[in-house]
Amino acid sequence: MAGQPDTFELFTDLTEALASACSVVCAAVIVKGECSPSHLVGDEDAAKLLLTLESVQATLEDGIPRTEMPPFNAPLAAAAFIAVEPLSVPYQKAPAPVIAFAGDHLADRDRAVALLHSLTAETGNELMRLRQSPFLAAALAEIECGVTIADPSLEDTPLIYVNAAFERMTGYPKADLLGRNCRFLQGNLTDQPGLRIIRNALSRGMDCTTVVTNYRSNGEPFENRVKLRTLRSNDGALSYIIGIQLDVTREHAALDSLARQKHRYESLIETQSGYIWLMSAEGELMEVPEKWLELAGLPSSGGQPDLAAIRDALPPDAAQAFKEGWVEALRNTTPFQVIYQLPARSDSPRWFLDRVTPVLDDENGLLEWIAASQDITDLKTAEKEVERAAYEDRLTGLLSPEGFAQHLDERLREGDLHPASPVVVVDIKALREINNTQGYDVGDEVLREVARRLRTEIGEHGLIARTGGDEFTVLAPLDCQRTRRRLRECMAAVFDVPFQIRGFAFHVDASFGYARIRSSAGDARKLMTDAALAMHQSQHNPSATWTQYTKALEHQTRETVNLTTKLRRALETDQLELHYQPQVDLVSGGIVSAEALLRWNHPQVGFIAPDQFIPLAEQSQLIGPIGDWVLRQACRDLRAWRDGGLPVTPVSINLSLIEFQLGSIPDKIRHALAEFDLPPGMLTLEITESVFEQHSQALRQDLETLSAMGVRLSLDDFGTGYSSLGHLNDYFFDEIKIDKSFIFQLDEGPYSQAIVKAVAVIAAALGADVVAEGLELVSQVATVRQLGCTKGQGYHFSRPVTESCWRQLLIDQNAFA
Repeated sequence: MAGQPDTFELFTDLTEALASACSVVCAAVIVKGECSPSHLVGDEDAAKLLLTLESVQATLEDGIPRTEMPPFNAPLAAAAFIAVEPLSVPYQKAPAPVIAFAGDHLADRDRAVALLHSLTAETGNELMRLRQSPFLAAALAEIECGVTIADPSLEDTPLIYVNAAFERMTGYPKADLLGRNCRFLQGNLTDQPGLRIIRNALSRGMDCTTVVTNYRSNGEPFENRVKLRTLRSNDGALSYIIGIQLDVTREHAALDSLARQKHRYESLIETQSGYIWLMSAEGELMEVPEKWLELAGLPSSGGQPDLAAIRDALPPDAAQAFKEGWVEALRNTTPFQVIYQLPARSDSPRWFLDRVTPVLDDENGLLEWIAASQDITDLKTAEKEVERAAYEDRLTGLLSPEGFAQHLDERLREGDLHPASPVVVVDIKALREINNTQGYDVGDEVLREVARRLRTEIGEHGLIARTGGDEFTVLAPLDCQRTRRRLRECMAAVFDVPFQIRGFAFHVDASFGYARIRSSAGDARKLMTDAALAMHQSQHNPSATWTQYTKALEHQTRETVNLTTKLRRALETDQLELHYQPQVDLVSGGIVSAEALLRWNHPQVGFIAPDQFIPLAEQSQLIGPIGDWVLRQACRDLRAWRDGGLPVTPVSINLSLIEFQLGSIPDKIRHALAEFDLPPGMLTLEITESVFEQHSQALRQDLETLSAMGVRLSLDDFGTGYSSLGHLNDYFFDEIKIDKSFIFQLDEGPYSQAIVKAVAVIAAALGADVVAEGLELVSQVATVRQLGCTKGQGYHFSRPVTESCWRQLLIDQNAFA
């Protein structure tokens, strides 16, 4: 800064920034010899008390930072720590003041100290710019570009969104990425130059672009070009950190090769060249290569070179570069070089590198100048290919995410787009299944055909990019001919006609999400991000093919990510519990088995209902590790009951369709039984009939393997939508559980009673037990027993109880007789 900074504003900035960034009880700037703080925030009595601390006075004397625990029975007693830091203020002539602050959380200390030193080193104008920086928009949702969003308002700045490309790039599924800080991808490489750039930029609230080395899930390193943008709310608080992440391992190798090639050309120029120029010591042309004149479209010099004609043959920027280079060279007797194209106005020019070098005598006196013109067109073409690869999708020929964002930003700056024009993200459903069943070649043909159809429907005034493995992003300008309704029709038309590829004919469905231009504040990457967010909502809502981005949708997504993060921590910090509900023999009243039911006991909000977090676990793929926990905890409890000499009954656990899709269910069951030394008959697996929605040979093989192991299989919620008698014929079940909806309607008419009776007859024919769920009334118990049910479960007997209560029920086996 040109002038001296205003220390009053500086101290104000420091205390306010500290209070905003960290949870502090109080903070105060203290100057040696003064009886009260010059600036303070937070609890005034606590701040004044800081002045009396020995550590504060000691730091004022020796300038050494200190940290101490707060005193008891004082306004500072509620704090977790007290830190004292000297302030090195530019142009400060008086003794250096200190800033002392008391924080609520010890984990905030290092971050607060780093913030203080960063802000102190800045000048007044830079601080003002930091404080007043506008709400920044940022980039998301890219093809082959990973996109991440981190929330600094949450503990440890976790990821709250990653796109599919980032999953592919790192090899980690979303379940292993969301809720974690990106630093785990760096392994032990925690002191890379790129990371220092990132830390410095984020500490200053600035954007940055750099390259860091990350590791994929399989341990393979890759070079990641990270482009970070910070978003701030209206009050200036940092609200999001957006990351555009691109695997540039191959590009770096290519650029290294290009750099080596360039150095080779430069070496060739120094040793020999086809085109040699000679100039006098004063820079006047003496000899011009005839071949060069021919390429430039100029006549032979025939003697004195025509300097004006040569200048006119060059592109204007090259002519200016030569002029400026000669001025500096003649002044300091130094070489220079210029790159230009020839002919200047050709559609396919040749590229040249001219290096002008002084010729010196033995006493370093200037004799003349020599220039070598080297054709570097293999080099320029390669550079253009690298640039093209960055902005074009190789498979479809469409724009890449970077190319789409660049073109869209240009269109937004021109201001000729209707404000209601949408950016649409299209996701092809079941592309993975097409690849797995028909082969990746067929899947690639599908992508190319979708690209062709999109070009036809959108036309030359739109923009189309492939922004993910199965995602396309489209700018579809609205005008008087293309209304919103017409746009939806033409986009849907892309998928209305069956795809005929290599002898296969099949329909392809898609999910659509869109954001209107007026919602983006003129930022292409925010539009792409918002549209992708809306598309993900369509993916998880079968009834909504099209979803529009709204602020409410963004808030809902943030809440979902926040709950997902809490659920991950619940799994890591033993907040999950198993409660047990008995199954009772309807004749004897004795307990014959128990169903293990998952409960989440959050330390702040208490029990969270399963219907709130189980669907979330399935969407985020946390259901896999949660299912593993349930299996091992149920086996652990069974082992403990047996070791305690209790009359143990079998325990049933629930398996979801997603757990079967993740694979290895029989292996997991086998390992758990072996670990806790349990016989297979002590474990029952309850499988809802929704698994038959994905009826497959793999599912059948898994169930047959489990049955052969001796594990009991129970068909849960029978009659609710997917079941058929054919499934009962295809798969063996030891038990069929009648859905409670039929039990609730037993007194309303004969239909439900007929269903219960039919299931009991079918179960008997198959050699399976039949269980009536949801029994609450004595009359219901009597009715289902008359209809042939052998077992019952419901609140009439017992609600799900904790493990300790279940032990007591095991002791009194005939509690329900």
